[in-house]
Amino acid sequence: MKINKSKAIMIATRFFGQYNSDISLKNAILEGDVWKVTVQTGMTNTKTKQVSIDANNGKILNNIQF
Repeated sequence: MKINKSKAIMIATRFFGQYNSDISLKNAILEGDVWKVTVQTGMTNTKTKQVSIDANNGKILNNIQF
């Protein structure tokens, strides 16, 4: 595993930062070889979003909104 928790959080923050100005980390969990990073975006109209990041190479696999 090349990507640690702090690197996964940085990748997710940069990814969501492209489209959202206010981002709050909710959690980052390693499941097998995939980091699942969950954030909350927005100040008034908040949304919870999650991105899956390959723990070996840092590539974003998918992202979902709850």
